[in-house]
Amino acid sequence: MWKMAQVDEWKPVIAMLFFDLISAVTTALLKKALAEGLDRLVLITLRQLIATIFLAPIAYFKERGKRPKLTLEILVYLFFSAALGAALSQYTFFYGLQYTTATFAITFTNMSPVITFLIAALLRVESLNMKNKAGAAKIIGTLMSFAGVMLLTLYKGVALTHQVVPSVSSDHHHAEIEEPSKKSWTLGTVALLANCLCFSFWLLLQTKLTKKYPALYSSTAYMFLISSLQGGALTAAIQRRASVWVLTRTVEIVAVLYTGIMGSGVGYVLMTWCVEKRGPVFTSAFIPIIQIMVAIIDFFYLHENLYLGSVVGSILMILGLYILLWGKNRDTSAAAPAKEAKEEEEDKEKQLRAKASGFPEMWRAGCMEQWMPTVSMVATNVVIAIMTALIKQALNQGMNRLVLITFRQMVATVFLGPIAYFKERKTRPKFTTEIFVYMFLSGMLGPVLLQYTLFVGLEFTTATFAATFGNLLPVVTFLISLVFRFEALNVKSRSGSAKISGTLVSLSGAMMLTFYKGSALTHTPSSSSSPASSSSHSQAEEHDTAHWVLGSVSLLANVVGFALWLMLQRKFTRKYPAIYSATAFMSLFSCLQAGALALSIQRSSISIWALKGKIEIATVGVVASGFGYLMLTYCVEKRGPVFTAAFSPLSQIFVAGIDLFILHEPLYLGSVLGSVLVIVGLYLVLWGKREEAAAVSKDAIASPEKPVQDVEQQQEKV
Repeated sequence: MWKMAQVDEWKPVIAMLFFDLISAVTTALLKKALAEGLDRLVLITLRQLIATIFLAPIAYFKERGKRPKLTLEILVYLFFSAALGAALSQYTFFYGLQYTTATFAITFTNMSPVITFLIAALLRVESLNMKNKAGAAKIIGTLMSFAGVMLLTLYKGVALTHQVVPSVSSDHHHAEIEEPSKKSWTLGTVALLANCLCFSFWLLLQTKLTKKYPALYSSTAYMFLISSLQGGALTAAIQRRASVWVLTRTVEIVAVLYTGIMGSGVGYVLMTWCVEKRGPVFTSAFIPIIQIMVAIIDFFYLHENLYLGSVVGSILMILGLYILLWGKNRDTSAAAPAKEAKEEEEDKEKQLRAKASGFPEMWRAGCMEQWMPTVSMVATNVVIAIMTALIKQALNQGMNRLVLITFRQMVATVFLGPIAYFKERKTRPKFTTEIFVYMFLSGMLGPVLLQYTLFVGLEFTTATFAATFGNLLPVVTFLISLVFRFEALNVKSRSGSAKISGTLVSLSGAMMLTFYKGSALTHTPSSSSSPASSSSHSQAEEHDTAHWVLGSVSLLANVVGFALWLMLQRKFTRKYPAIYSATAFMSLFSCLQAGALALSIQRSSISIWALKGKIEIATVGVVASGFGYLMLTYCVEKRGPVFTAAFSPLSQIFVAGIDLFILHEPLYLGSVLGSVLVIVGLYLVLWGKREEAAAVSKDAIASPEKPVQDVEQQQEKV
């Protein structure tokens, strides 16, 4: 017979399996109801209202004697928990569900554990030690899951299952439905990604809320009541028609009742209880099981197609998920508490030595050494602005992206090769296999992948928009530095609060840049006012709007890749401090890599290698790759990745001037508002960084008797 402890251990598992079954049926009903035309906000409002009615009596009688006092702090927690977990999370999921399939939507939610882990690692809720197997498993699992997400988003593939077409006359109608479905696939995916983010933040918020207000039933009932009021207020403000509240179809009534009682009521209670017992990562680990249940319902009931991209992406995501969870489980059952304490102490010492200092000790640096990185970064941003404008023009004239990367890196190699040879002839370190691998990866990640994603984003948006989006680089660099313990974060200090606030403000600006284009504040002179030219302009505008989100996603990938490249350069320059030689070799490798890719993809067309226009020749002749990457590498070595990324807003100012007076591209309201948020958030992060550096300096001056090693460790931590 099992012991009581073993029974208690299996209770959360059984609870999560039951929750998965409820969620699968809920998803199928929601898909059907939304397809019938049920309003999303009305569905949220009525669902949460029924859940409140269902849970309120249970909460009242079950927790009557032990319910804590409802303070203002608890009320604020409940308000945000309702907005994040019930209202916003459900709305984004309904949006993605409506524009994709039920199986795809559930598959995409498998990212929730990975995002939960990343956010938990940033907030120090979860541990990450990259030196052991558990930490390596977490990193590998995260990367595999993100690879699956990219595949799910960008590759739909062929349909593996096919619906039976009822009649020949419906072929035209089916084609009309299929076309907007393809256009909306990416928007649905972005909505599902937003759902995963909301869900992960809600899980972490619930962990803190259950400690302050342990009455599970009461807190869930309050949350549903508040979310019902929030949804009702939004619906009343947006939908003035009373007819939207009338449920006329059977599927709508069943969907509202079932999702309210079982999906929201029973489901959220089970999940909240499991979060309290096992934590957020364990709770989200059972989400993939919903996918199997939904796929069965999808196939036999909803008769939706299953696509190749969904299958391959799902395999990658689930493999990555369970590698991550294996690392989590290994971390939990690692060793004795004494051994863990010793390892943590050793890890902290290693992290203090490894962390990069974005603001070095000014009292130990000369004036020239202090200002040289600043001058270098200003010059780099001027070069980047000119380069961005030239590349935009070259791409508009039809120049192939991979050919542009190949020629550009070839010119950079020719430019830097002689400088590296003569300047570092005697100081160049030995070229080992490890250095070769670092250079190969740096060449692939830096020039090739980053330039390609930038070119895609630049082609689908404007030069000013691309430069504006690049201002997220310092924030993303800071977040990645937190994960890898290169940066310190004290949430209770002013500097830590500034970093968190700046990060949230910048991400809000990025969301506005992506989803709100707005009206054009400047207008290019039209050559003709005829009806034909107006129709052509309308078609071009529609095409540009359709690709705007895709360009934004590509630019986001560029920013994340750039931040990772800065991290790699920080480590690489310590192993191979010959900056000129390293940059020349990196340019050579990237030239060969891009050339090989271009030859393998464009086999039949030799004409793509011919440079015809002046813009194309000028673009290839610019030494942006040579000069720009050289300055970036130098500044990363001197001041660290966060300092280097801090100058990115300058390029936006330079590009905006070129854009307005030379390229004559329109400036959009969404870009202006988003830019303000991104830049404000950026400098909040940097202000927090400087405050920490000033605190370390003050401590060192006030305590001259303090050992030099301790002071240096504090500076590195900052």
